[in-house]
Amino acid sequence: MCEFDPRCDGSDDLVGNALAQIAAGRWAVTGVYGDELGPAFAYTTGLTEFSRPELLIYGLEPETACGLLNRAAELLIDDAALLDRPRIDHVLRPPYRLAALPAVDTAELTVTRLLYGPDVPVVQLIWPDVGGRFPWQPGYEYAREVQPLSGVPQIGAA
Repeated sequence: MCEFDPRCDGSDDLVGNALAQIAAGRWAVTGVYGDELGPAFAYTTGLTEFSRPELLIYGLEPETACGLLNRAAELLIDDAALLDRPRIDHVLRPPYRLAALPAVDTAELTVTRLLYGPDVPVVQLIWPDVGGRFPWQPGYEYAREVQPLSGVPQIGAA
């Protein structure tokens, strides 16, 4: 599902869809297309029911982001310690790996916040550039606005 956008093929009943997915023992993914005001992003709603943090990713078109979030959610449900590792494997094609960052700013996660409140735990998944660098590392090839960080990475995080 994606938010109100003419490029969206899904229903705009985001809350109803999320509730239906959660009632069926799954989670929902909401995608938001980017525009001149901000980058595309996507996030989960319903991982809270599995005692897991919700997931967020910026800078990828919703179709791509939703697939990555669904794969990451599957891995996270099977392995509660997945986000404790420095890098997350088996979501992106090797040799690329995701980083995880506890999110501080979750204001854009409209559906998740409506269902779980503003204090729901959220982790941002961060993808590397083609050189394997992350936004906080020297030489990262994309502008900061492409993949904004919703939290603060550890100093010296590789």
